[in-house]
Amino acid sequence: MPDAILVYAEQALLPGGWGERVVIATDAEGLIEAVAVDVESPPPGAEPLGIVVPGMPNCHSHAFQRAMAGLAEVRGSGEDSFWSWRETMYTLLQTLGPDELAVVAQQLYIEMLKLGYTGVAEFHYLHHDSAGQPYGDPAEMSRRVIEAARATGIHITHLPVLYCHGDFGGAPPEQGQRRFLHSVDD
Repeated sequence: MPDAILVYAEQALLPGGWGERVVIATDAEGLIEAVAVDVESPPPGAEPLGIVVPGMPNCHSHAFQRAMAGLAEVRGSGEDSFWSWRETMYTLLQTLGPDELAVVAQQLYIEMLKLGYTGVAEFHYLHHDSAGQPYGDPAEMSRRVIEAARATGIHITHLPVLYCHGDFGGAPPEQGQRRFLHSVDD
């Protein structure tokens, strides 16, 4: 964890509106401990900043999908649709294991942090291996995403998603969906 941080902002967006000449002190975990407004000069050791705004949460993420960026953003035939995007995703999932997921998630979270996101709600449904079999540790893929968040410093709300069927009416999964499915008991 980083050391405690002390910053001096010319302006900061605070709960009550814009503040001028603001000192913000955090603890070693990055949690704000104190805020002072209208401070005449920066205290010793304070990092001088211009404008400070709160970090944003990304409220809906599927980290593994970062690995398909650029693969489905092109127009194909006139029949191209959400369903063709989904097939691209299923193809990608045949090659994505725990190690690859960890790298992709970590890269995504670094990119989010660079863009001002400080938290992520990770809707996670990539539970099993490419054959649809559970890993020895049923939470293997979840752990990899959570570890990636911890390694980068982004706050995560991990939301495991339950899929029991491949489609409406209790349809069996297509090949690309086998990685998602659980029973209620599982």
